Amino acid sequence: MEKEAIVTRVLENNSENLKKLENIKKKRLVFKSLLEISKEKEYFLGITGLRGIGKTILLLQLTKENNGVYFSADDRELRGIDLYDIITALSEAGHSKIFIDEIHTKPNWDNDLKSVFDEKKAHICFTGSSSVKLKTLKSDLSRRAVIEHLKPASFREWLEIKKNVSLPLLSLKEIIKKKVKLAREFGYLHKQLSVYYAHGGVLYDAKTGFHKTILSTIETIVIKDLSVIREVDPDIEESFFKLLYLIANSKPLELSYSKIGETVGKNRTWVMRFLLEIEKTEVIKRVYAKGNAMQTFRKEAKYYLPFPYRSALCESQEKKPDVGSLREEFFINHIECNYIKSSKEKTTADFKVKNKTFEVGGKGKNRKQKADYRVVDGLDTTANKIPLFLIGLTY
Repeated sequence: MEKEAIVTRVLENNSENLKKLENIKKKRLVFKSLLEISKEKEYFLGITGLRGIGKTILLLQLTKENNGVYFSADDRELRGIDLYDIITALSEAGHSKIFIDEIHTKPNWDNDLKSVFDEKKAHICFTGSSSVKLKTLKSDLSRRAVIEHLKPASFREWLEIKKNVSLPLLSLKEIIKKKVKLAREFGYLHKQLSVYYAHGGVLYDAKTGFHKTILSTIETIVIKDLSVIREVDPDIEESFFKLLYLIANSKPLELSYSKIGETVGKNRTWVMRFLLEIEKTEVIKRVYAKGNAMQTFRKEAKYYLPFPYRSALCESQEKKPDVGSLREEFFINHIECNYIKSSKEKTTADFKVKNKTFEVGGKGKNRKQKADYRVVDGLDTTANKIPLFLIGLTY
């Protein structure tokens, strides 16, 4: 393709995609900080994160604010053209600020960006799968790019963007201190928890076929994103979905390597390696009991999913997700924590955050676990209880 044709296609792509912003007024919490980074000329900006959580819209918003030009690296009409050649064509046409979506779909994208940086052809901002960060850190590009991680939309962000409800950003410490006032002021929102369980995390429109869209996204992750980390064949894809369904149908508990091995029909060593690769895509989140790095790697973990994967996977099997798992998933997706390993002799709380323990459960959760705080459904703030929905205001 001639340079003129490349520029024409990119500008068409840019114009088509910017139209997506016409009905989108809200921005993610991280937008301001990313905008500042995107204006820095000393380095490129890369945004990684789970597929489907809003990276494309965020990049388009940054494109508009910077008066730049946007294109997607997986555009069919740009297949077979090196990233370096596309950027060179745009640079020579006078476009100095270029925003590239799905950059990991281009072979040798990291080497091309290094050349563009060193030759000062243009200033680049880009998005990619979570594997982009791994490749960047292993190459010299790490000295030329700042990689920022975008998390799935929190309960607070989801309410603001999807329900037009403005809420304060609070630390866990503030929530504990002001729980009575917060429950009184924002108590009407606790009923939105069940909606968030089924539709939160991502920012798609919740129309007919919403969960089918989520399942399609998961399929894309295994076909496109996991393939960046390892070769994907039908056996790997089958193991991937068997693992997700095992987690989706489980109650909150540890899953041993042997249990997972039985499900996917593989040995312990294969399972340990496979789980590390899957974790890099962010489709699963493992929460460990506290220990040093080597102990953590060898220990069993509790396995969770991002929202709304559990609901989508269960619905596809005509099952209802376990509400206890959803509660714990909500907590661990908003708060960095370790789980507390229990035993037959001793009942313990669920999680530890720094030096405090937390038990997560329904309205009737009692004190037998002797937790410092009980995070519960509803609006009860008596004694050491904290309404669960307030945990969603932490980012």
